[in-house]
Amino acid sequence: MDRNDENYYEVLGVSSQARDGEIRAAFRDLVKEHHPDRFTDPAEKAEAEALLKRLTEAFNTVGRKAQRDAYDRTLASSAPAQTAQRSPQEMAREYLQQGRARLKSGDLAGALSVFDHLLRQDPENPQALFHAGMIRLRNPRWRTLGSQQVERAIELDPFSAAFVVEYARFLMENGQSIRALRLLETSQKNYPADDNIKALLAQLTGDKSWGLPLLGKKK
Repeated sequence: MDRNDENYYEVLGVSSQARDGEIRAAFRDLVKEHHPDRFTDPAEKAEAEALLKRLTEAFNTVGRKAQRDAYDRTLASSAPAQTAQRSPQEMAREYLQQGRARLKSGDLAGALSVFDHLLRQDPENPQALFHAGMIRLRNPRWRTLGSQQVERAIELDPFSAAFVVEYARFLMENGQSIRALRLLETSQKNYPADDNIKALLAQLTGDKSWGLPLLGKKK
């Protein structure tokens, strides 16, 4: 979805049938969570400022009756006929694609907004949980929630080795080798032949039989 074609209800994470109070509450909570004043890192502050601008634009449109009525008419006239017929699975795939695209482009705040919106509709979606959690892990203030989301994603999708490898690398890079070791040892039962898990275990235990560097690093 092009940024100019964003659905303001989706930006705020509410239904198009949401009451005014729900829209105000959603806007207030999102501003509180993502306000630029909470960040000291210049890149994170810039991302938060961009997201705040989008949230404000969305709220100023659907949070006011006259503007909302006009916006709803615009949506009704431009929405494809098949939109209402899309299944929850199709919608989830669309949101995941949008979130991953923004993540790939470096728009972390935008990606997080998309993943969080999907999680409001499907709280147990492992892909959305994992990506949202990994984004939150980048910010020390959000790491507790980030860890919970990532670990829940691994629990829900125990056969996704990629989740385990990326999370284990994060733990190792942030001085949590014991947690990484426990995660890898437990996960190895599900992926006994996964070379990346074996390589990470080798790095942690000093076993040279699988060698290094790890996946993504040139020999």
